[in-house]
Amino acid sequence: MPNMINNSLLLKDKTILFAEDDIISRILTVEILTMLFKKVYSAGDGVEAYEIYENQSPDIILTDIKMPKRDGLSFIKKIRTHDYKTPIILMTSFAEQELLIDAANLSVDGYLVKPVSLEKLTFSLCKALQRTYKNRELLQLSGNLFYNFDTKELYDNDAIVALGSKEHKILTLLIDNRDRAVTKNEIEKTLGLIEPVNSSVVRKLVQRIRQKINADIIVSVRGIGYRLETGKVSR
Repeated sequence: MPNMINNSLLLKDKTILFAEDDIISRILTVEILTMLFKKVYSAGDGVEAYEIYENQSPDIILTDIKMPKRDGLSFIKKIRTHDYKTPIILMTSFAEQELLIDAANLSVDGYLVKPVSLEKLTFSLCKALQRTYKNRELLQLSGNLFYNFDTKELYDNDAIVALGSKEHKILTLLIDNRDRAVTKNEIEKTLGLIEPVNSSVVRKLVQRIRQKINADIIVSVRGIGYRLETGKVSR
């Protein structure tokens, strides 16, 4: 099972629609989802939920199976008449599990039986989103060091690593060309540096990045430049 850091980073720049008719459950769950997602939309019934879906186009939907006006299954059926891309997770209680038979042909991405633990909720949401986003936006550089392609941010143990603009340009250049060594000339052109201070500036910037990320993943290639080696464990 992916760790919680990996999961939380995948969710933090996404939006979610949560539909639940029980007010207390909705409030409590929205509080949790707000910690995980960029934006949380909530609805108390299937009609309101579909209106929000049409207007906001959330990245993922989490819906209860029993709701007034339009239940969860009818809500999903209406979406699936034209949209099979948006991941949908269905929530149910033990007493409602027989209704899941009706959901078998609705391309639901997962089922959660209430009450749901935070770890299982996070994992299920992350797994559902991976179907659409193919996990491309998150690259593991080393143990707990990740780069998010969508937000253009670097994370170490779920905390953002503050990089200067030039440092960020070097890192992204290395990431985009991680299958080969990047020449010093390429780095200099990316930074817009002018002779004769190029080499010393690049060397100092690379040294600063190494100190900030606390991982030996930027390797010097003698006579050429630098190469990124991912998958190493942080010191």
